[in-house]
Formats: sequence, structure tokens, C-alpha cells
Amino acid sequence: MDTTATTISCSEVWGDNRAVATTLSLPGLSGWVLARPYRGQEAGGDVHYVSSCGTGRIARLLIADVSGHGEEVAAVGGSLRRLMQRYMNHIDPRTLAAQMNRDIGGLVDGGRFVTAVVLTYFAPDGGLSLCNAGHPPPMLYRKVKNAWSPIQQPDTAGKIANLPLGILEESGYEGRELTLDPGDVMLLYSDCLIEARRPDRGGGGEDTSAMLDVAGLCDTLNNLAGETGAPRSPQGWVDALLARLAVEGYALDDDLTAVAFECTQRSGGASGLARVAGVWRGFVLGLKGLLSRAPVPWPELSRVGIVGIFVPRLRRDRA
Repeated sequence: MDTTATTISCSEVWGDNRAVATTLSLPGLSGWVLARPYRGQEAGGDVHYVSSCGTGRIARLLIADVSGHGEEVAAVGGSLRRLMQRYMNHIDPRTLAAQMNRDIGGLVDGGRFVTAVVLTYFAPDGGLSLCNAGHPPPMLYRKVKNAWSPIQQPDTAGKIANLPLGILEESGYEGRELTLDPGDVMLLYSDCLIEARRPDRGGGGEDTSAMLDVAGLCDTLNNLAGETGAPRSPQGWVDALLARLAVEGYALDDDLTAVAFECTQRSGGASGLARVAGVWRGFVLGLKGLLSRAPVPWPELSRVGIVGIFVPRLRRDRA
């Protein structure tokens, strides 16, 4: 298992479906990624990707749970990586979710599907855009309140929206807009956590075990937050959570992925040579894509997407 520290360079996509435990560094964010495939396998059905745009202003995080194993997961994971590369310079995650849904529809069959959460973090103002395609809700820790809460789906006014990927080709995707302040922490996770069970037997010997579920996960995190010596880092939160579940007898019987990241500061992205190198890397990727028909990471055709290349602190376009 990889246990190194990882710094995401401009115009880079990092991640896959293999076992990993690593710290993560992005402009304005520090994080921890833990991927632990079921029964110690080298790879599993959970996929995670992180990318940074050419100027280092825009970070994107994706976690997906693919129904299936082996070659099917590899094919879907490859498709997600290509889409992450294509849209790494775009701010609105709904565009990526809709395209993922169309592309993945041709890769899964027989009732299989993919749940996913896509996050876009805009480092200059701490803005976070979130799109959830049928995945368990991310958890958000607000430092000022010292409290965790789940980020629920937006109200779609009765429309068919935010379905898991691959179910309905024309499903729409709605997002949530948040702002992270320094010290706030976000936790993305696979359903392994909320489906954890604590074996129990009733008086008649019947199985009365119950899943932890979203409410139980939130309660556990808030209990940790209220204790002396509460976690103070993304890795600390994940380690403390898993330790508490183990002490309480919960069994994790699936692929486990947990991605926690903390807002550390406002950031205009890369500077100096790093910005020049990132823009150049994106240009080279674009040329290679045109020649090889690989995804081309064009900038988003918006005020922020174009002018922001030269004016890093230009505020993002709100949805």
C-alpha cells in the first residue's frame, strides 16, 4: 500500500481504484486519502481521482462506487480518468456529471450502475461546488461550530435528477454551492462506512444487527469532535473514526474509501514558474490530444475560465 505524501501538480490527474494511504496537497487544501479494497485485494470497486487545473486555482475531487469488479471497474475507471482530464479546467461539476452519465451508460449493463460525488474547489475564494449522483452524502465539519453535518441533495422540485450514473441517459444533475473557511473539513466516503454493521442478537437469538447509516456516522463524528483531544487533521479524523467503529464492534465488509480534506487558506493558485509550467503542461496535453484523439483539457468558456488564467483572483461565476 502506498503511504507517501502526494502533491498534485497543475494539469495533473491522480488516483485510481488501488489500495493507497497518502497525504494530499493542493492549493488551499490539505487532505488524506485512504483506499482499502475488500479482503486485502490490490484493487476494488471504489474509484477516486483528484485533479488540479493548469493555473492551480481549480481542484476537483471525485469518488465513485462501481457496481461490479475486475475488468468492468477498470473500464469505468479509465473513462472517469479521461473525463477528469478533459474537464479539469472547468468549474461547474454538473457538466462533468452529465458527461460521465452519458459515457458510462455504454460501459455498464445488466442493471449495474455507478454512484459518484464530484467536487470542485475554487481556491481564491474558498468556493465549493458539489454534485452528487446517488452517492452517500458527504460530511462537512464547520470549525466555528465544532460540528459535523451531512450535505444533502438539493431540492430538484420533482424533477428526475442526480440519479446514479448509467441508469437514465438524460438524467439531469443539480449542484450545491458552499464556501469553506480555514479549518473546515469535508469527508467523502464509500457506502462501506454507512453499511457497517455491529453484530447483535436479541433475546430469542435472532439477528438484530443494524447498519450504522448516515445519521449514525454523523453522530460518531460529532462525538469525536466533542471529546478532549479531538482530531485536528484530515488523517486524524479518518483514523479516529475507524478506530471508534472498531471499538464499537462495527464490521466493514466492502471496499473502503475515505477522502478527507481541510481548507487551509485562500490561494490564488500556482505562482511564478509553477503557473507557467502548469499552463505549458496543459498546452502540451492539448496538442497530444488533438494528435491522438485523447481528451483535450480546454479551459471553460466563461469569464473566469478564460480571464482567470491571467487574473487568478477573479471571482468565480456563480451557478
